[in-house]
Formats: sequence, structure tokens, C-alpha cells
Amino acid sequence: MKEASLLCTIPLLGTGETLIKFDFDAMVWTLAERGEADFAIVSTEDGFSPLGASREFFEQDLGLSYDDEIRPLAHWNHSKNEQVSLVSFRTRNKRGLLKGLILAPGENCLSYKPYASHSSNHAHHGRPHRDYYYNISYQAIAHACIELGARRIAISHLSGSWGFHSDMATCHAEALMNFSKEFPDYAPESLIFYGCCISPDQLIGAKALVESNPDSHHRTIQVHETFNGSARIFDIQWGSK
Repeated sequence: MKEASLLCTIPLLGTGETLIKFDFDAMVWTLAERGEADFAIVSTEDGFSPLGASREFFEQDLGLSYDDEIRPLAHWNHSKNEQVSLVSFRTRNKRGLLKGLILAPGENCLSYKPYASHSSNHAHHGRPHRDYYYNISYQAIAHACIELGARRIAISHLSGSWGFHSDMATCHAEALMNFSKEFPDYAPESLIFYGCCISPDQLIGAKALVESNPDSHHRTIQVHETFNGSARIFDIQWGSK
């Protein structure tokens, strides 16, 4: 059985390690069935997207209604929400393969507009905003691992179709490194980039960052939590835009 390819390894305190892997031919249910994913972080975009393509799997595996619970909040977080927010769902299905799902924003969301207006920070017109992508990555990973017990995280492109930028992957890797160093007991076994709209060469910077092992640390950000039906909403704020 095919397995995801190894990109690089983050050493942890003691003898542990966190693997960063990729499989751009796999869907999230493929990874889950292979035992390579027990949690998913996907773009908060319905329709022709990693979320929309996996709607039946998410509904059945998580025991949630896609049309009544997942889709409305995905649309809200994508097109109506001006705050930088993560939408988290915990599984209701004790026999499911996934422990939960996070809908994460990106450069194609309303919340990104204030950040895109500076220095052409848009995936199609320059480099993405580092703090935006780093902070949503860190908070998503921290919540998934500490509160929902994620061990093997699958993450899709957090952008519009073919809007992925290599710096987004670098931000994901930096956030994973800092979290794993700060909370080694909660560090996941792996994080896998999966699905369409990402190419292997866009992960080169992430690999270089991890292998350079920089002395970086996470800066505390403000997180405000609310509930909306079965979902937990995390509004995150940091410094100036």
C-alpha cells in the first residue's frame, strides 16, 4: 500500500520526532483509511475545493450534517466573517477515523483583505502575509493536538485553487516546529500536505527551514472562543496588520 512521501523530520526533546510528509494524489479519506490521518485542516471554502470534494466522507465519518452544520459555517468564514477565525468540529462518531475537522481561512477569504492590502501580500501577486498564515497554523495545530488529541494531521492548500505559495508551507512548518518544541508531549506524529494545487517544489522552503533548526519561538496571541451549534469558533488577533 502506498504511503505519503517524507519531506523532513522535526526532532523532539528526548527520542521523539514529528514527520512532515506529502501526498498530492491522496484525498483525506485515503489518508484516513491508510492510518495516516486522524484529523483534517482544510480551506474554509465549499464547492470545488478539498472541503467540497470530501463532503460525503466528512459527513459520514464525523457524524455531522454537511448541509446544516459544516457548509453554512464554511461559507460564513469564507465570505462574511471579517475576523480571522478557525471553525472547529469534534467528531460525534466514536467509530470514525477522524477526531475532528478545522475550517481554516486563507488568502481567498474576506478576513485576508486587510493583510493583502500591504506589500501586495496576495498569493497571486507576491508573498502571502507571514503572520496571518503562521498564526492560523499554530492555533489550528495547538487546538487539534491539545484539545482534540490529534496525532496525524492532514492539511490541504489554504488558498484558492492554484493560489498556493511556498511561503504558506513554510509558515505551516514554522508553526509546527514551534508548537512541537513548546509542547513535545502533545506534538503530533506527523503533518501531511495533501490534495491538489500544491507541488513538491513548493515545499522546498519548508524543508530548508526545518533542517536549519532556527532558534524561533511562538509569540502569544489573543484567542477568543465562542460556540455556534456544534462548532467552536476561535477568533485570533495579533499585533498590527
